[in-house]
Amino acid sequence: MEKRKIILKSMHPSDYPDLIVECKVIPNDKIREYLSTISDENKFYAHKSSKVKARRGVPGEKIKTTLKTVIDGREYILNEEENVVKEHKHTTEKGEEGLAYPDVVVTNYNSTSNEEYVVKHQKFIETYDIVIEDPKTFDVSYVPKYDSRLLTRVDENVIIMTLWGEPAVCLAGSYIVTYNEKINDYNTLEKGAFDSTYETEKEKNRSKKIQ
Repeated sequence: MEKRKIILKSMHPSDYPDLIVECKVIPNDKIREYLSTISDENKFYAHKSSKVKARRGVPGEKIKTTLKTVIDGREYILNEEENVVKEHKHTTEKGEEGLAYPDVVVTNYNSTSNEEYVVKHQKFIETYDIVIEDPKTFDVSYVPKYDSRLLTRVDENVIIMTLWGEPAVCLAGSYIVTYNEKINDYNTLEKGAFDSTYETEKEKNRSKKIQ
């Protein structure tokens, strides 16, 4: 398989330099085959459990999302991108076009990066439930709805090609997430983000939740 070198930018360049990492590149149609070579001991189910903060975005607002990773105690930028908040028409339960709502700006405040990212309004309300933190002030946060996923821990540096054509880096010790094996829908999950935002499931508990 092809190999590609990537540069992880140092988050503290005055203390230590950028890091060059070599990764094995896995085409989208080869991910299932690649995962089949990994031991079952590295595979388990988990779901996102950490609460998030959210606010209505302002159309045209630019949101920079920075994901970081820690290697040998040093912090590096794993991925950085900028998205623009847009308005989208909401689809009603009857499938009709409804009102237009701007994207939601979500903050993973319990993660390693405390990153902000943009989610379409309709996708957000399908994914999260509201939680009132303080009845007096009505300070709220949002908790993910239960959505169990198969995770596979990878013990080498790889880049997978996603269904939508973008590369996703998975460094050794991080995870490939299976969304839909039939259509080769996979993504990656950084180890620190998993540790701070996900909950591992035991098979018995998972069976009860999905009934």
